[in-house]
Amino acid sequence: MITLVQPTNSILPAFNRINYTISSDNANLSGFKYVVKVFNTANELITQAFYDSPANPADSVEFDVSKFVSVNFTYSSGFYQVATSASNTNVIKGYYLKCYEYYEVAGVFQIVSASEVVSATKYALAASLPLLEENSFASDLSKYNGVSNTSYLPLTEWTTIKARETDATIFGFINTGLLTNCELLVTYANATTQTYFITPSAVATPSVTYIQITPLTYGGSIDNIQVFANWNNGSARRAKFATIFIQSCGKFDPMRLAYLNKYGVYDFFNFDLVSKTSFSVEKKGYERNYSGSIYEADGIRVKNINPIYYTKETQSWKIISDYLTDSQAEILRELYSSPLVYMNLVNDNYITPSWIPAKPSATTYEVKKTAVDKVFNIELDLEFQLINNRQVI
Repeated sequence: MITLVQPTNSILPAFNRINYTISSDNANLSGFKYVVKVFNTANELITQAFYDSPANPADSVEFDVSKFVSVNFTYSSGFYQVATSASNTNVIKGYYLKCYEYYEVAGVFQIVSASEVVSATKYALAASLPLLEENSFASDLSKYNGVSNTSYLPLTEWTTIKARETDATIFGFINTGLLTNCELLVTYANATTQTYFITPSAVATPSVTYIQITPLTYGGSIDNIQVFANWNNGSARRAKFATIFIQSCGKFDPMRLAYLNKYGVYDFFNFDLVSKTSFSVEKKGYERNYSGSIYEADGIRVKNINPIYYTKETQSWKIISDYLTDSQAEILRELYSSPLVYMNLVNDNYITPSWIPAKPSATTYEVKKTAVDKVFNIELDLEFQLINNRQVI
């Protein structure tokens, strides 16, 4: 008989190890193997794996399914969104296991159907946590899924945010059906306040709910917006999770970045100071033989004997932040290692305002501290992940 030991939490970071252990009192049989089938919640087979019995059959076998459940995520939600709320399962996928024994029956090696053990359904979140943060996320999961009575946190480390009145800030929540709404306490420049609510549609299965807040939606002359989560896990709960401070118009147009964070949703940050753009050009040519004179028949034009067959033009930017706090400097570490970065380009003379994929060029990042560095900002070199080609000659 199979004994399967499963992860404790129901929501697990998919790009970290997701370990199960399996054992059987038949593991001492000749040619014995464990068979593990991984299914999604639509009951479709994702993969099947065989594991040999260990040298000591009494020992359990540990196996990791993260590589099987981390392949079907899509990251198109969460950095651009028109609706004030939207929910989907793009970055959270349900799965379960069916485990079997494989050994010889009547002279034929086969999967023994009668040995089947079915695991509980778990949900893989498109998170990739630093190794030393895995345990804290596991122990703090109740703060992210509404089980806690004191906190319901979005999937971000940002609690103090600076944005223009037209900037959309989007928070992603793990929503198992407990999230009631997000409450916006808007404080205007004249010190008056107004409360608004963003209520998501009900979800049937664990999803990520994206809450989009654009300050101008709630009127002009806003000083700040305090954002609260309201949820019900048996009783109504309320807790503040962020404050958005409205950024006044400055000398320069801020360059706004959206970058995939460690939880699998997007964070935002404005680089407020002067930005500079440049173009790098790569050309490849070949030497062409010619006959007769170096001149064409008209005697005026010189023959092109080294034509260009490949030209690549890449646009790059240098963007500079305003002065940072210690906590901002720490959180921005994720920007440098993020595999997906988008730049909201609004002040280019030739490009329609849009979100453009970009790649930070830096390979190192120094986390500065005001105790040592007093005041500091960061300069970031970005390269558009677009290639402009020219004519082939």
